[in-house]
Amino acid sequence: MEARQFFPDSEIPQSETERPLIIVGNGPAGMQCLVELRRRGVTTPVKLFGQEDWAPYDRVKLSTFLSGSTGFDDLTNLPAELDANVEHLVGRAIIAINPARRWVEDSLGQRHHYGRLVLALGSEAHIPGIPGAELSGVLRFRDMDDAQALMARRLRSTHTVVIGGGLLGIEAAHSLCRFGTKVTLIQHADRLMNRQLDSEAADMVADNLASAGVDVRLLARVKRVEGVERVEGVRLADDQLLPCDTVVFATGIAPRTALAQRAGITVASGIRVNAGMQTSNPYIYAVGECAQFQDRVCGLVMPALQQARVAAANLAGEAVSYMPVADSTWLKVLSLEVFSAGLFSDEERGLVHRTLVYRDREKGIYRALMVRTGRVVGTVSVGPWPERQQVLNRIRDGKRLWPWQVGRFVLTGNPGDSNDQSVGQWPTATVVCQCRGLTRGQLQEYLDRGVTAVTDLKQASGAATVCGGCEPLLDSLCGGQGAAKRSVPGGRSLAIIAALSAVFLGVALWLPPPMPATSVLEMGFFELVSRNPLWRQWSGYAVLIASLLLLLMSLKKRFPGLPMGGFSGWRIAHAALGAMALALLYGHTGFSLGDNLNRWLMLSFLGVGIVGMTAALLTRLQGSVPAMGRLRQGSTWLHILVCWPLPALLVFHILSAYYF
Repeated sequence: MEARQFFPDSEIPQSETERPLIIVGNGPAGMQCLVELRRRGVTTPVKLFGQEDWAPYDRVKLSTFLSGSTGFDDLTNLPAELDANVEHLVGRAIIAINPARRWVEDSLGQRHHYGRLVLALGSEAHIPGIPGAELSGVLRFRDMDDAQALMARRLRSTHTVVIGGGLLGIEAAHSLCRFGTKVTLIQHADRLMNRQLDSEAADMVADNLASAGVDVRLLARVKRVEGVERVEGVRLADDQLLPCDTVVFATGIAPRTALAQRAGITVASGIRVNAGMQTSNPYIYAVGECAQFQDRVCGLVMPALQQARVAAANLAGEAVSYMPVADSTWLKVLSLEVFSAGLFSDEERGLVHRTLVYRDREKGIYRALMVRTGRVVGTVSVGPWPERQQVLNRIRDGKRLWPWQVGRFVLTGNPGDSNDQSVGQWPTATVVCQCRGLTRGQLQEYLDRGVTAVTDLKQASGAATVCGGCEPLLDSLCGGQGAAKRSVPGGRSLAIIAALSAVFLGVALWLPPPMPATSVLEMGFFELVSRNPLWRQWSGYAVLIASLLLLLMSLKKRFPGLPMGGFSGWRIAHAALGAMALALLYGHTGFSLGDNLNRWLMLSFLGVGIVGMTAALLTRLQGSVPAMGRLRQGSTWLHILVCWPLPALLVFHILSAYYF
């Protein structure tokens, strides 16, 4: 279904200027809407309603709370925008909306008038219609109340059956088995997390879960929950009985739409919205898991926060449209980092032309790129992947994957997306925090205002406060204060090439030149070759070609769009070609300085080589000694400066050799 055309809000009549904005739902989407409004300069009074009795918390980290690895305080992070002009009503559910008179009624029977209304109702746990689901001992895992009930139950349960192989089901199963409880996980699909992972990645998660002591049952369906008043077992579709005393449902979500439906707002799978996040009533907006744009309901944090930003912009009078991006998931399942985006699942493999795979079984790493018409359209990975954001940006931008980048990915697991380039050098429109949708340019504005520490930047912008996956990128943007040591991609190769070149140059310059022979019969091999006109001509051509290639490769730094692969890859090639050029120069001249113009040309060549070796070694050292960064930058600019006379000197040398 096509989205309806929308228009930004017209100004509220003077009689309505004192009506507050009401946000129903203090989850991630509702809080993000409030934060964006304040950041856009909207000072309208706000009433924020929360149904739960708890202060706003991070649902993404709810499983870590269940496992006991974090406390409740670690889940809460109230923004500074929750100021005195915001009335925050916790434990006050909204039970009715009157769109005609523009008021809402809360669970205490009080009515609250609004100028604009934002519905961030979220979703509720979907419980399938299985007989016995009403028995005592049947729990669910969706919110803080569920987590509290599970924490109380885990100490007296002997066998718990978790139904649902998504993220919450996996985390619940793992957390419960840590306390000596026998746990069985039942998944109706052929793999765990079938919406986020392909079969190979899901197998790695299943193996990790099984090694923790969880009995994983795939392609299994529950017929009913057995018991009289309490749970006594679970009957599977093949009539097998699993005796147990606790059943946990983690079988997906259902958007909360009943409130909107009773108010006469158009509802389908979710609350229908247009590109400005307006519902069928122009004074009411909907964002997050309760909203349906076109034919899709979002079930992830990132699009929910994106919708909240769009709604806030339109409430502030700006004409902003919601543009869905490729679905992406970055999660930490058990001890494994899993990541997926775009077209990646087994069922979507028919839509791609080629799948590139990199595996490192010893390190538990699996990465796959799905390629169509030479461009990455999907990816899935298990294990740490610091370059995941660059890959996601590649999918979003539709950048072509060149053949040498294909080879690099197969060999190293990275296609070479300027991996050693600091985040501060990224284009301003490049997304750094995927969950919050914050670009490098937006984060740079905070740095320009003096927010330079990672913790301060997280608090001010909200970046890295949802999944935390972009925190290393924030550290890079802030100058690396958070990391005592960081490896530079390609730094070791650069250092090896520079060290070998330095040894060769040092030995060649230290050894005394051989005395010239007094006759042809006394000439050694090197002297015979070096005096051969044909050798001198062709070795000169080789030095010239190598010099031209080096000068052309240096353009990659100034013009990043040139199709020459990733930054670190071409820099290693630049260093290797420079070492080869030094060897050719030695074969051509024996490092004899010569006289007049030839002397200046040789000094220029040697100066470029020596400064280049220094820059390469400092590049390697700056990973462990951040203070070396300025020295490295200085040596790089000196390297470029010394290169300037070379083209002119080469031209004069060639003219003198052939014309005179």
